[in-house]
Amino acid sequence: RFTASTTLPYVSGVAYRMNGRVDVGTDGGPTASASDTNVTLTIEPGVVVYAGTGLSYLVVNRANKINAVGSPTQPIIFTSEQNVLGSATDNSSQQWGGVVLLGRAPITDCDAGGATPGTADCERDTEGSPDPALYGGATPTDSSGKLQYVQIRYSGFVLSANSELQSLTTGGTGSGTELSHIMSFNSSDDAFEFFGGVVNAKYLVSVGAEDDILDTDTGVKAQFQYVLAIQREGQGDSIIEADSNNSSTGHTPRQNTVVSNGTFIQRSTAGSNNAAMLLRGGTDYTLVNTVVHSPNRSCLRISLADTIQQTGADEKGPPVFHSVVMQCASPAFLGTDGV
Repeated sequence: RFTASTTLPYVSGVAYRMNGRVDVGTDGGPTASASDTNVTLTIEPGVVVYAGTGLSYLVVNRANKINAVGSPTQPIIFTSEQNVLGSATDNSSQQWGGVVLLGRAPITDCDAGGATPGTADCERDTEGSPDPALYGGATPTDSSGKLQYVQIRYSGFVLSANSELQSLTTGGTGSGTELSHIMSFNSSDDAFEFFGGVVNAKYLVSVGAEDDILDTDTGVKAQFQYVLAIQREGQGDSIIEADSNNSSTGHTPRQNTVVSNGTFIQRSTAGSNNAAMLLRGGTDYTLVNTVVHSPNRSCLRISLADTIQQTGADEKGPPVFHSVVMQCASPAFLGTDGV
């Protein structure tokens, strides 16, 4: 655990090893207080951070920050020991956990029964974490720091039963968090998963994820621009998986995600979503200026009538598609269902 603000400097020939879960600061809870640790982990351009064990992953706790700003010629790389030793291949995955950012922005699907969604009483534990890694609060502008020009390779180790982390997981991060020029390579689960909060991210690249690419859930308000997503042959599920069908479907904040300037290439024949894009759980969704190529699966599947409803609390109406070219298997579109 980093208990004070620290910098990992770039030194030629040096890589930094994680020997398990690494925490940036201590969780400060859903609201700011005098006990916040306010730790910032700064990582210089060109630094390589690798997992010494499969159970290794990095957690930036609430009230703390990461400042990982690489450059086009010196990206910051989070990867596995196998990659550092040269034994990882283009088909390797599931070699360590991933990167987790946690914040105090509003979420839904509260862990505590009776808690009001979107308030400081609504918290959740991070999916895939065997130890508490809580997120949520009532601060939409919260900041967990910066990730820019970052590669996250070979992630998705099973940290607890039937549950894995993604390359990048955010939970309740706020609009003050800066995310751009981030690449996921061969995640054994999703490339990017965003749970609640207010997320603005651009220049996202995913190659070889074995589940979904953009997975959004628990009331997130998200805007993504410039997204390139390409699956490996025979691997992966949907490019987009939005929200979940559960008893919290009608809770607010209601998910509202906008994706613009995307290139989606789905080559998989596997997966349970049956389409390149799955919208469900009542999500509001907009896709613009995007190309979708899915020769083996349908283009779009919409689950639940709630997803296309016109009115309701925090409701933006049915999904919107503008300037989207789709080339998919037949049938191109699957209707609402309860799955």
